[in-house]
Amino acid sequence: MFVRRFHSLVRAMFLATGLMAASGGHAADAAELPDIGDSARSSVSPAEERRMGEAVIRNIRRAGGLIEDLLLTGYLNDLGYRLVAANNRAGARFRFFLVNDPEINAFALPGGFIGVHYGLLRAARSESELAAVLAHEIAHVTQRHHARAYENQSGSIPVVAAVIAAMILGANADGSAGDLAQAAMAGAAAHSAQSQLDAIRGNEAEADRVGIALLARAGFDPLAMADFFEQLARHTRLYGPQAPEFLRTHPVTERRIADARARARSLARRPPRPESAFHHMRARLRVLTATDKRKVREEFRANLAQGRYADRAAERYGYALALLETGDAAAAAAQLAPLLERDPDRIAYRALQARLARVRGQTRRALALYRDALAVAPDNAVLTYGYAETLLAAGRHDEAATVLAAYLRQPGRAPAFYRLLARVETERGRSADAHEAMAEYYYQTGLTHQALDQLQVARREGRLDFYQASRIDARIRAWEEELAQQASRSSQ
Repeated sequence: MFVRRFHSLVRAMFLATGLMAASGGHAADAAELPDIGDSARSSVSPAEERRMGEAVIRNIRRAGGLIEDLLLTGYLNDLGYRLVAANNRAGARFRFFLVNDPEINAFALPGGFIGVHYGLLRAARSESELAAVLAHEIAHVTQRHHARAYENQSGSIPVVAAVIAAMILGANADGSAGDLAQAAMAGAAAHSAQSQLDAIRGNEAEADRVGIALLARAGFDPLAMADFFEQLARHTRLYGPQAPEFLRTHPVTERRIADARARARSLARRPPRPESAFHHMRARLRVLTATDKRKVREEFRANLAQGRYADRAAERYGYALALLETGDAAAAAAQLAPLLERDPDRIAYRALQARLARVRGQTRRALALYRDALAVAPDNAVLTYGYAETLLAAGRHDEAATVLAAYLRQPGRAPAFYRLLARVETERGRSADAHEAMAEYYYQTGLTHQALDQLQVARREGRLDFYQASRIDARIRAWEEELAQQASRSSQ
């Protein structure tokens, strides 16, 4: 099962690369830690970190390790950027992604990529607790703990990136790590145990200190970090060796919890924020990750009937989703109607309303609903994708191409948009454009060889203008060089 294998490999990744656990020197006491986030800037550039993080994400995606639901990913990034906006370190770039793993865990990758296992989102009792974990991981990035760790590694950043990729992709059939992963872990074990212990204590204390201050500045409950740590610590005492993975990479002691609580109490607390979006996304996650959709549908129905929920509207939204997933669009629409009446501008409701219209064969109404919603949220990913896909289904290929081209002008869009664009361009009879879009999709999903094949096919088209031909040639050179570097590292 992939999620179990991915869980063990991510753990091994941190052991081998020292993202959280390997560093030299001794850490100061938590109460006296200075702001030393720039110590590695001279040896590891942010651009290099970003490139490595992007490469790791492509490989995780290739292995099927991401939940790429546009609403859930959008929520996670909105929440993350509320914290980033409160950070005094201007110019930092972040991307938050949801890992397809029920373990309670989160981690930071080079370049500002922060992964949250969906089990952690399920375990958090409030948005402030989820924000506390994100703030902690943001602090690991802004304090450049991974960059400081690289200074003590024998290999360069490209070599470390290759090790991470090998661990993610090199698992054996039984879920154990492959030969390269085993070698990397053996190398990690050679580090001084005391050095690792010092680094964990120092990095985690610093991330707590910076993260708690960030929580307070962003308007969340600064006590949420200590509360969540305490909840996980209780989980550890109850389940022993089956402790959440988060605690294995982020060791929690009674002193650490007490320090976090004392620091939080010294900060101003604001009135509680509305958390309806948090509960809606948790309800959505329950549906999307359920192995038995009918069972989860009945759970939502029973919870609504018996009053077992944190947020009634979110529970009803989850019920509507589950009804749609089990083939009852009419009942789903009936559940959605009162939600829309009370909160007509919620994106999750409007997206579901338009999707229901399309499922029920009301294509023109679906298009009108998407247009109206996009007028309120013009750059929203789930609305843009749904609108373009519905335009394609309606045979309005040129309009779909225009919508997608405008959306894809900004970098960092989900790979699914390129795959949809490839379908649209195929319908328009624009073969080279379809192959170029499919190449980008393959590249972002970690399939660089297949991406190059698509570009080579596009390049053989005889009707390319100078600019498109030049763009394709430049992309071919860049990707061929990347593959050559990977092959060179593998042979070392």
